[in-house]
Amino acid sequence: MELQWPLILFTTLLAWAAGLFGAQCLWALRGRGAKAQMPALIVSVALLAVGGIAVFFHLEHWERIFNGFGHMTSGITQELIAIVVLAVVMVAYFVYLRRSGDEARVPAWLAVAGLVLAVVLVVVMGHSYMMASLPAWDSLLQIGSLLGAACAFGPATMAVICAVRDEASDLDARANVIGQCANVVLVVAYLIAMQATAGSYTAVEFWYDPTQPTLDITPDGSTAPFSGASMGWAVCSIVAAVAGAASAFVGKAKGDWKIWGAVGAACVLVSALALRATFYMTGVSIYPFF
Repeated sequence: MELQWPLILFTTLLAWAAGLFGAQCLWALRGRGAKAQMPALIVSVALLAVGGIAVFFHLEHWERIFNGFGHMTSGITQELIAIVVLAVVMVAYFVYLRRSGDEARVPAWLAVAGLVLAVVLVVVMGHSYMMASLPAWDSLLQIGSLLGAACAFGPATMAVICAVRDEASDLDARANVIGQCANVVLVVAYLIAMQATAGSYTAVEFWYDPTQPTLDITPDGSTAPFSGASMGWAVCSIVAAVAGAASAFVGKAKGDWKIWGAVGAACVLVSALALRATFYMTGVSIYPFF
């Protein structure tokens, strides 16, 4: 399957937005990073908006996207609901931040709701790609890989904003180390799960498409998930994820999150993009007839 860059950007940026909003909710619950709350909210909203716009470039007739919103079982409808609900919570979060002035406090219930809904958005987004016809996609670890990216994106970005606002704390280091390590584990686990789907591809004795008589059931001529370019993307995702984890440990040792938080976020971005590229290159259907 060819790379769908609008969808790759959509999933990556929404994981980033959800991860950052979830991180700032965690910081709020721990009474940390008061001055960083409003900038973090602005960045997370911007990421959510850009990611939402990116998805429209996937469609040749973008206006037809509204036809799918009438079906509750549609993945795009579920994603829209999750985005709207999270956006409402973000608005409420903004109102409380404005009312509290320099203290930048929000109620604990709102911070918990924001954290939970950030996770729900990522899960709903990942679930919309699960389908039995694509064995490499039909895995809970696929959802886990998006959650891993969010867990790494959020603390890294929040640490940078806190450092810029002179509000660094011990939470920066702990959250980054845990988030980055979780991302490495989930990236590797999902890549292993992808490779394990090699035996899921079904041999088809007869395959003929009148419109494309020379088309093979697997466009790259291979039933192995990792071969050629997909192997390169897979290796890149692992290397970048490990580099992100290394940056978290260096940042913890040096206490300089302006640099190492930014490095960590950049590594996660490369890893997430490479993993989603691998995701699309291994998206070969075992059901040729529709």
